[in-house]
Amino acid sequence: MAEALREAARDAGVRVTLLDTCYLSGGLDATTGTHRPLTGAQLRFADADVDAWAVRTAALTADEHLRPAAAVHSVRAVTRSDLASVAALARVRGVPLHVHVSEQPAENTECLAVHGTTPTGLLAETGALGPDTTAVHAVHLTDDDIALLGAAGAGVSLCPSTEQDLGDGLAPVARLHDAGVRLSVGSDQHALTDLLGEARLVEMHARLAGGTRGVLTPADLTTLLTSYGHTMLGDPAGGRLEVGCPADLVAVRTDTPRTAGASPDQLVLVAGSSDVDTVLSAGTVVVRGGVHRLGDIGTLMTRAVDAAWSATERGGR
Repeated sequence: MAEALREAARDAGVRVTLLDTCYLSGGLDATTGTHRPLTGAQLRFADADVDAWAVRTAALTADEHLRPAAAVHSVRAVTRSDLASVAALARVRGVPLHVHVSEQPAENTECLAVHGTTPTGLLAETGALGPDTTAVHAVHLTDDDIALLGAAGAGVSLCPSTEQDLGDGLAPVARLHDAGVRLSVGSDQHALTDLLGEARLVEMHARLAGGTRGVLTPADLTTLLTSYGHTMLGDPAGGRLEVGCPADLVAVRTDTPRTAGASPDQLVLVAGSSDVDTVLSAGTVVVRGGVHRLGDIGTLMTRAVDAAWSATERGGR
């Protein structure tokens, strides 16, 4: 799969960070204080143990299109000692570590019952919380959790369309921002394939959570879309308009039905992926006039998805 992703990134003309995920158990059992075994579809994503994950991921090499990194699915998917092992390996390899954290209240309840602390607290106790750590989701955080994230210089990747789709809740964006936590934006599924839209949802959800307006400035939203996102993926030079940084540039049209008349510094609040005109990756044009160099992306994706479903149906028979 890693090599297929590398090939796809090369064809598309982009760079990707592969967050190869350690996934060893099927959840926490608050009653027994143990981890549940993997079952069903979970098994296809698992390694035999943390050592097997370490050996497999050590074989991944970096090039101009793929950068290996590390991830733990969540504190439900690894033991305390395995979490510490993955974190230690990530530090030795000098790669970012991403972990799903407090997406739902049940995760907190189970972690407290089994480990006596919150998921964020467990990351801190096992040495898995630091400036190269990104907590994904981070919806149901305590004040102590937010303080730990801020003190560690950690980041949070907000997934607002996912939380909205799954009913997970509203992340404490204002409190995280005030604590100095680096915020980025992503998606844990494909409910919305529009990063501009995701950034806008971050602000809209923060307004709903606090009953106020203007929680993050347009400049803040642009930063979480660009430089902070690159930094959390192990690419600190990316997403910056500075001498010596890679020319990763996105040009947004200002004359579409959504953007016409908008002040340029307010575009992040109105524009969407359909308003993107030009994309450069490391100085190479990969999108021009809204069309990717490979052709019409909608058509290409439809063909690929149809082929995948056909292969699945043949396998089922």
